[in-house]
Amino acid sequence: MKKSFTFLFLIAFSTITVAQQSAEQYTESGIKHYRKKHYKAAIEQFTYAIELESKLSEAYIYRGIAKDAIDDFKGAVADFTIACELDSSDVFAFVERAKTYVNMKNYDAAEKDFLKVTQINPNSSDAEEAWEYLAKIKYKQQTYRTAANYFTRILKFRPSDSEVFYSRGECKFHLQDYQGVIKDCDLALQNDKKNEKAFILRAQAKVKLNDKEGACEDYYKARKYGYKTSDSVMSQFCK
Repeated sequence: MKKSFTFLFLIAFSTITVAQQSAEQYTESGIKHYRKKHYKAAIEQFTYAIELESKLSEAYIYRGIAKDAIDDFKGAVADFTIACELDSSDVFAFVERAKTYVNMKNYDAAEKDFLKVTQINPNSSDAEEAWEYLAKIKYKQQTYRTAANYFTRILKFRPSDSEVFYSRGECKFHLQDYQGVIKDCDLALQNDKKNEKAFILRAQAKVKLNDKEGACEDYYKARKYGYKTSDSVMSQFCK
C-alpha cells in the first residue's frame, strides 16, 4: 500500500512539473511571436500558458502587452491587474498598466501606477522612466508646478541632461518664474552648447524681464545653431 501511494504521488508530481514546463514554453513561444509582431498568435500562446498555470504572472503581463499592441486596452488592463494582484511588488506589471492607461488617456490612473513604481523601487531605471512619464503627463495637464518637481526628480538619474533642464525651464516660464527659466536654460546650455531651444526660451524670459539686449544675443545664437528665428522677431529686439 505504501509503495502504491508513493508511485501515485510521483506520477502526480511529474504531471504538475510537465504542466509548469509547458506553461513556460507557451510563454516563451508567445514572446517570440510578439517580437515578430504576430500579436494575435502571441495572445493565443499566452492564453494556453494561463490555462495550464492560472497564477503565472509573466503570461498575464505579456498577454497584456500584446493586447495593448492591438489597441485592446481594456483587455490589457484586465491582464495587468491580475498580474498586480498576483504579485503586488512586480514593478513590470505596474509600469505596463500605467503605459496602457496613458494610451487610454486615463492620466489619473496612470499617475497612480507610476507613483507606485517609484515607491516599490525608487532607485531603479523603472522609477526613472516613471518620473519622466509623470512629468510629461502633468505638463500636458498644465499642472506646471508638479511637472517641474517631477523633472527635478529625473535629474537625480540624469544630472547632465540638457533636455530635462530645458523642460523644467518651460514649466517655470508658464509659472512666470523668469529668473528660474534663465537658470535652467543656463544649465541646459552648460551640457549642450548648441541647444537652440534653450536659447529661444532664455530669450523669451529675458524679454519678460525687459532685457532686450540679452534677448537679442540669444536669438542670434539660436539662429546660428539652426533655429529659424523670424526676421520680425529679430528686428523687434535687435535694432
